[in-house]
Amino acid sequence: MGASEVEYVTLRLPFHVTGENARLIYWTAWLCKICAHRLLELIKQNPILAGLSQYDFIKIGRKMCYDIAPNRRYIDGVSTLIHASLQSAKALKVDVSKVELKPWLLFQSEAEPWAKGNLNIQFTDYDTMRVLVFEKGKSTRKITIKPIIPKGYVRLVRTLVDKALRKEIGYPARIYIANHGDKLEHLYGEVQVMVKYDLYLEVMKRNDKPLGNNIAGVDVNIDRINLVVINRDGDIVWKHTARFPQVIARGYSRRRAWSIIGEAIHSILKNAHSHGASVIAVENPEVIGYLKYYWIRNGDRKSKNYNYKVSIFRNSIIERTMWKAPLYGLQVVTVNPKGTTRSEDHEYVMRKCGLDKHTASAYLIALRARRNLQRP
Repeated sequence: MGASEVEYVTLRLPFHVTGENARLIYWTAWLCKICAHRLLELIKQNPILAGLSQYDFIKIGRKMCYDIAPNRRYIDGVSTLIHASLQSAKALKVDVSKVELKPWLLFQSEAEPWAKGNLNIQFTDYDTMRVLVFEKGKSTRKITIKPIIPKGYVRLVRTLVDKALRKEIGYPARIYIANHGDKLEHLYGEVQVMVKYDLYLEVMKRNDKPLGNNIAGVDVNIDRINLVVINRDGDIVWKHTARFPQVIARGYSRRRAWSIIGEAIHSILKNAHSHGASVIAVENPEVIGYLKYYWIRNGDRKSKNYNYKVSIFRNSIIERTMWKAPLYGLQVVTVNPKGTTRSEDHEYVMRKCGLDKHTASAYLIALRARRNLQRP
């Protein structure tokens, strides 16, 4: 997926609530979870329904789930996520009858095309949101939460909120529960707000133009990102490695891990830009559809020389690198990953240039991009 194909960028804004608000958010997420399981069971009993369009699947969701969670927007959100997960399962050749859902607790509201903003999970100020929740009798009410806006996203969130309050744009949003007390006296979660990629670029862009005409190759691994910048003759101009070994430790905070990885990605892109790269090349991710949704539980899916779980993690990093690259004025190209590791060329480059295996892979990726760009 090229950067131009990205539709939304997801902002993850943590929040904490206590008392009655914690219980209401939990109950709303629980009802939506019941809806998701009902839809999945329907699909397992009638696998042909997995091939429906999103529009038709949403219509079925409304018929099947309104008695559980009587709010069209939340039902549409559940239906949208289940449908996308099923499409990803199909692309991965996963048997629909064996699909299970992860033990998530969340609820999502789509942006209404006719009403800008978001009517269920709504910014009222840049750091305040009003959220529609269900009470035990399934009547609805609205509560206020105050998400924490990361420093790097303050300007983007302010711009989004200003445009939404002026009815210029809408935004899908979801509430994700990360942790809660045994008696629901407190609850920690994230507001995940989907921002149009064009707006993200408009606000966050750091460099409009490249400084040169070099090519950067990037090799992504689960604990590091390696960069090699070459000129158009294929000579190495610059090498850089951003390491993050701590993120693969068991029990390490997912949110903290992606914050560290995000810093590493920016370090790589800054180095590519400052050393004259106009193009950045990455391996073509093999499983992109899955990356957007995380409701399917697939286990490790190990096979010979291939660990599915590791591949998904790597592809997630590659995907983020791709959509952040235009912030630095870099054009993204993808190359076939075959032969960039464990090949005769790889061994030769390591010996000839004195490179470690990951830097050698980044160099081969850059060379492959150079060849592709030279073709008529």
